[in-house]
Amino acid sequence: MDTYRSLTSLARDRIRKLILSGELQPGSRIQIESLCKKLDVGASPVREALSILSSEQLVERSEQRGFWTPAISAQDFNILLDTRCRVESMALGDAIAHGGSDWEERIVLLEYRLKTIDRAAAPSAWEDCHRDFHAALIAACPSTYLLNFCSQLYDLAVRYRNLASQAAYPSRQVQSEHADIVQATLARDANRAVALLVDHYRRTGDFLYQQLETSERQAADKAL
Repeated sequence: MDTYRSLTSLARDRIRKLILSGELQPGSRIQIESLCKKLDVGASPVREALSILSSEQLVERSEQRGFWTPAISAQDFNILLDTRCRVESMALGDAIAHGGSDWEERIVLLEYRLKTIDRAAAPSAWEDCHRDFHAALIAACPSTYLLNFCSQLYDLAVRYRNLASQAAYPSRQVQSEHADIVQATLARDANRAVALLVDHYRRTGDFLYQQLETSERQAADKAL
């Protein structure tokens, strides 16, 4: 049983990465057999892993059609972005109200680590540290329900960001944005910290939304 659970966890983690990276294309049917070969895992753990991911909205399941990767759209992303900003605003405010010295130290440590990683040379390491940094900001929030929802929304947002990774982002001072958020958070200035965090997300979000709208418009023009 433990081995089976380990295989399911392994399959879930690896399939999640395939979805978040965009290797499993949006709106495409997931072929169980080919996925088993790719992961070198049996069909049962793969199916259970896909069922788990469907509860996280990273996979869509149909009794008639099997498993699919969710399609993407500008409208869906806009709703996701708005939801994420609202939910993480609450989580950060609660974290600032309840966080102690250990929480503060971890935020400072992760901000420093993030600055030392060359994003272009080590994108995977940067992304892992970036996720840890944003998770650390809200880690002192006492609601595990809120934290779990934030984690789910982060994954959904990263999927959109990775799918648009080939587009050139406008010039950004991301390190400076992170530093400002940390400064306001450690100063226990909840209003400023929340405003900076939302602005940080919307800077990226507005660019991605424009990219998605442009892609949808071009696809519609070709269909005419």
